[in-house]
Amino acid sequence: MKLLVAGLTGVFAIMTSTLAGAQSLTPIGMISFGGATNLPAWTAVDKGFFEKEGLKVTITQTAGSEAQFRDLMAGKYQFASTAFDNIVAYTEGQGAAKFDDFDIKAILGVHSGMNSVLSRPEIKTFADIKGKTVSVDALTSGYATVLYQILQNKGILKDRDYKVITVGSTDARMKSLLDNTAQMAIISSPQDLQAQRDGYNILADAAVEIGAYQGSTYALRLSWAKAHEKEALGLTRAVIAATDWVFANKAGALEVLKSRVKGMSDSELSALYDRLVGPGGLNPHAEVNLKGVEQVLKLRSVYGEAKGPTPPVTRYVDTSFAERAKAK
Repeated sequence: MKLLVAGLTGVFAIMTSTLAGAQSLTPIGMISFGGATNLPAWTAVDKGFFEKEGLKVTITQTAGSEAQFRDLMAGKYQFASTAFDNIVAYTEGQGAAKFDDFDIKAILGVHSGMNSVLSRPEIKTFADIKGKTVSVDALTSGYATVLYQILQNKGILKDRDYKVITVGSTDARMKSLLDNTAQMAIISSPQDLQAQRDGYNILADAAVEIGAYQGSTYALRLSWAKAHEKEALGLTRAVIAATDWVFANKAGALEVLKSRVKGMSDSELSALYDRLVGPGGLNPHAEVNLKGVEQVLKLRSVYGEAKGPTPPVTRYVDTSFAERAKAK
């Protein structure tokens, strides 16, 4: 009886300790677009990198950049994965919504332009889009400028040769292709590969066509980070560690992908992983691609509302979080 009581006491102590540990984790809401480039964030959740920093992170998929930034500014979420182009647009007051106190900055890099130009089955070449419609997240951000430039490189000009509609996130753009309200869009993986399997056409790899480009970044509000420095640095450390783990551990990364991405075979997932860690894929060490940032700003000077000298990178990027996280 004494042994039984002692055993039960031990089990109760372990349960109590585990519960207390779980209760001590700080909840963090992360808002992200869909796609396999979420692999480092998924890994940080699934493999305990966030938990190691005392954080319980819940990832929610956004309906589009406008909703994402409204939710971030309202404090509904504290952390985000979003196109760097979006941060520039909203900083300059050129986004779909305006904020007097906008202070969201990129602190880490997600990927360097891992997106495809995807078209409906009947659009087999770039020339076939003439007289038809492309769908984008927002008119002057969220990879829209990338699509415009790729088309211009093919001799196909915006507002002359094709129409543009704004629909929001990757899922919404994919739906516009399925519904035939648009015939071409920038689509991220794995949706592009899955659509190709169903007869849609991948006409170009954005990273190949554009070159250096800072795609999505991890971002947060500086005012929140100032009041929650421990959590902000914890998020930074966890993302860097998870990104390094993804690059170093294909088998483990494939395990995460398999649990998160449905409808793909093992060979397709392996090919997806290779693309993620290849050129134009995930940013090594989650570092911001500064040459890619310059490319984003250049494209915005052509297709966005920005005119005049290019602003300094520090207007949109704060690398101090990564520097302090690595210094610890």
